[in-house]
Amino acid sequence: MDCGNLLPRLYGGSDGRPVIHDKNKRSPVGRFFFRATDAFGQGELLYTPPALISIIGAYQSSLTTVAWLTMLWTLIAIGRPFERLIAAWKHWQAEKARVITSPTVGIIERIDHPNIVRVRLSRHSSWKPGMLHTAAMSNGDQHYVMALFAQVQGLDVMGPGLCVAELQDRIVLAEGDVIQSHSPEKAAKFIENLSGTAGSVLVGFTVENSNIGILRFEVSAASELAEGQVVFVRVNGMDVFYQILDAQTAEESFDQNPRGTHIVNAVQLGCYSPEDGFTKFGWLSTMNTPVFWAKERVFPAPIAKQGEFPIGVVPSTNIGVMANIDDLVQFHTAVLGVTGTGKTELALDIVCEAAKNDFRIFCVDFTGEYKARLADLKPIFPAPTQKETDDLEQKLFAVETTPCGAPAEKAALKTALTQIKGGVDKQINDFLVGNDPLAILELTEISNTKATLRITELYLSTIMAWARANRQARKVLIVLEEAHTIIPETFSSGFDSETQWVVSRIGQIALQGRKYGVGLLVISQRIALVSKTILSQCNTFLTHSLIYQTSLNFLESVYSTQHVRSIPNLGRFQFLAAGKAIKAERPILLGRPFDQAKKDASDALRKQPPGAAAAAAG
Repeated sequence: MDCGNLLPRLYGGSDGRPVIHDKNKRSPVGRFFFRATDAFGQGELLYTPPALISIIGAYQSSLTTVAWLTMLWTLIAIGRPFERLIAAWKHWQAEKARVITSPTVGIIERIDHPNIVRVRLSRHSSWKPGMLHTAAMSNGDQHYVMALFAQVQGLDVMGPGLCVAELQDRIVLAEGDVIQSHSPEKAAKFIENLSGTAGSVLVGFTVENSNIGILRFEVSAASELAEGQVVFVRVNGMDVFYQILDAQTAEESFDQNPRGTHIVNAVQLGCYSPEDGFTKFGWLSTMNTPVFWAKERVFPAPIAKQGEFPIGVVPSTNIGVMANIDDLVQFHTAVLGVTGTGKTELALDIVCEAAKNDFRIFCVDFTGEYKARLADLKPIFPAPTQKETDDLEQKLFAVETTPCGAPAEKAALKTALTQIKGGVDKQINDFLVGNDPLAILELTEISNTKATLRITELYLSTIMAWARANRQARKVLIVLEEAHTIIPETFSSGFDSETQWVVSRIGQIALQGRKYGVGLLVISQRIALVSKTILSQCNTFLTHSLIYQTSLNFLESVYSTQHVRSIPNLGRFQFLAAGKAIKAERPILLGRPFDQAKKDASDALRKQPPGAAAAAAG
C-alpha cells in the first residue's frame, strides 16, 4: 500500500483541503468519517474492550464471576443508571420550579365555535366565574377569556370560558397556554360591551336545540338563577329577553369521558319597550352566544295609556307589565288557581280598576267575600224577595219529584219565574242607568242548585237583553266567582236537559256579549267542572298554581307545553298571563307583591267558633 497516497486521501481532497474535519460538511467522505467517529468514539464503546480483557484476565479461573462482572459492566455502560437518576432528579427540580413560578392556569383543550374556550385547568388553579384570563390561540391570536364556571371531568377540572375581546398588544405566551390577567375594570367594560348595558351578569351560553320561541343555555350547577327570572341575548344589536321556566341535567361525552351539564330552558318574551311592553322577536341566537342575567338591570317604567294598569311584575326585575281593562272585559278573562294562590285578590283588583273606568260591574258571589272586600264601592244587592225564592225552590222540587212529566208543576214553575223576572227587569234597569258602579248577587241562603242557576240565568239574561236594546250604551262586566257552581260542565256532571239549557243560556253571554259591551270575568279553582263552552271564549287567562291533571290538560290549548309544566310550581301570588289584554305578545310569568292590608281584610271575614270570644275575654 502506498502510504504516501493514503494520507492525502484521508486528510485532503483534490484541492488539498481536509475532508475529515470538513466543517461545512460538503464532502461525502468527510461526512462519513464524521458520523463514524461520532458513533464509535463514545466512552462506553472505547472502554469496553479494556474492561472485558481485564475482567477475563483477572478472573479467568471463575467463569461465574466473569459472567456477573460482564453483566454489571454492560448494565453500567449501556443503561447508565447513575446518569439517568441524576438527569431525572434535575428534571423534577426544573418542573417543580416551573410549576411554582409559571403563571399559567391551564391549557386550551378545545374551542367551540365561535367563542367558547374549554380549558383543562392545572392543579390548584383558580377559575372563578367572571375572572379574566388571557389565552394564546393556535392561529397566533391572543384573546381575553372570561371564566364561566368549572366542571369536574374525571380526574381533571375543565373551565369553560367566553372570548370577550382580542388583545391589541400581544404578550409572550406559548400556544395553548392560558394565564390569569384579571382586571375588574376591564371585565366590567367587556361585559358592558357584549351585553349593551351596565350591570349585566354573564351566566352561560346557548346550546343546541334552541329555537325562536325557546332558548336553551348551559350554566353552572351553582348558578343562582331560578324559575321566572329573566335573561337576555344580543341578536343583531337587539336585546331579546327570555324567561326561565325549566332546567334539567344532561350528560355530554367529552373525549369519551362523560361530564354533567345543567341546561336551562327559557321561553321568549321578546323585545321590551316602555310603550309597547314585550313584542315578539322573529329570529334566534347562534350557538355559544353569551347569555346575560338581567339581575341588576334597571328597566324604564312602562308608559300607561288610557285604560291600562299594572297587573304584575316580572320576577327579579323592576319590569311592570300593563293590562288593558277594556280588553280584559270585552274579550272575557279567566282567573284560575287553587285556593290560597291569590286569584281572588287579583279579581278584586280588576273589579276596582273596572269601576275606575266607568264600568258597571255585576258580581255573582256565593262566598260572601265581595260584599265586605268591595264595601268602598258602596255596592247594591239586587235579589228576589225571600218569599219568591222560597216559592221557586218549592216549585222546582215539585217538578223534580212529580212523575209523568209534571205538566201542571212546570206551568206553575213558569208562572213563578215570570213573576220573579218582573222584579229582576226593574232592578237591572235601575242599576245600568244609575250611578252605582257595583251590584252583587248573593244567593247564599238558597240550598237548591237548580234554583241558584235559574235565578243567576234570569239576572244575566236580563243584562244581555238590556245591552241588546241599548247597544254599547254601557260597558258591563259580569263577575262569576266560583264559576264551577254557576256555569258547570253539564255534560260530565249529571245535570238534566233543563239545567243544561240554563247553562247554555248563560254561555250565550260569552258568545255574544262582546257585540253589546258585556264581558265576563270567570274565577274558578276547578277547570274540569267549568263549562268549556264559556272558558273557550275567554281570550285572556291569568293562571295561578293548579295541580289537577284535567285542568292542566285543558290549559295545553292555551299555553305551550313548557308553560303548562311550570304551573304546578308557581308560588303564591305568581301567575301566568296570556292574551290580548296583556302588554306582552307571548305568555309571561308575573308576580304580585304581598299586601298586608289585603290579608288583614281577608282574615277579618273569618268568624270565631261560638263561645271563643267569651273564652278569650275570660
